[in-house]
Amino acid sequence: MHPHEEATIRAFVASPRRQRWLESLSVAKRRESFLDRLNHCRDIDERYATPLKAGVDIVASLSSLGAPATCYLISATASLDGKEMPLADGVAKSEMGGWGTIISCLPGRLAYYYDECGERRMLLKRDK
Repeated sequence: MHPHEEATIRAFVASPRRQRWLESLSVAKRRESFLDRLNHCRDIDERYATPLKAGVDIVASLSSLGAPATCYLISATASLDGKEMPLADGVAKSEMGGWGTIISCLPGRLAYYYDECGERRMLLKRDK
C-alpha cells in the first residue's frame, strides 16, 4: 500500500470502517470492487470534512492550505487509481472521469473528496 493511501485512510475514514478500507485496498483482487464505495461514500469522518459549494476553485483552495504541486489519487476510475500527478491534472481528470476519488495532497493532513459526478465535494483537512 502506498504511504499516501495509508495515511489518508487513517486520517479521513471513520474509525469503524478504517480497518476494512486498509485491508481491502491492500489486496489487488478486492481493491477494484471496493473502490466503488467512493462513488457514494458515507465512510468519511465528517469531523474533518468541509462540504464545498459549486464554483469553488479546488486547486486554489488546496494550494492555499499548503498542497504541493503533485498529488496522489485513490479512485474508482481505474486509469487514475494509484497515480501521482500534478494537482491541477488530478482535479480535472477526477471530474472528467466522474467516479468517486480522493485526492491526497499532504498524507493524513490534506485531501479532496469528489463523489460520483460531483454530487458531493469535500475538503478533508486534519491538523497534526
